[in-house]
Amino acid sequence: MFAFFLIFPILFFSTNKEFFDKVAEDTAKGAKWHHVGPQALDPTAKSLPLQCMTHEVDEESVPCGEPYIIYKLKMPKDGTN
Repeated sequence: MFAFFLIFPILFFSTNKEFFDKVAEDTAKGAKWHHVGPQALDPTAKSLPLQCMTHEVDEESVPCGEPYIIYKLKMPKDGTN
């Protein structure tokens, strides 16, 4: 059980390293997280999308919609924090 709590975060962060590196870079430049509500993915932005899944059908989960985001990292419009 302890191994799960140790291995899962390591795998999650290592698999999504490019996303977390970009977030660190942008927040250092002054970007802030904004709640945008459920929106389609921005193809030019790094993201960790969410997607609903149905109950298992023939031993497989089936997507019940398109991937979406709820928060987006945005730079301030006036260039200040």
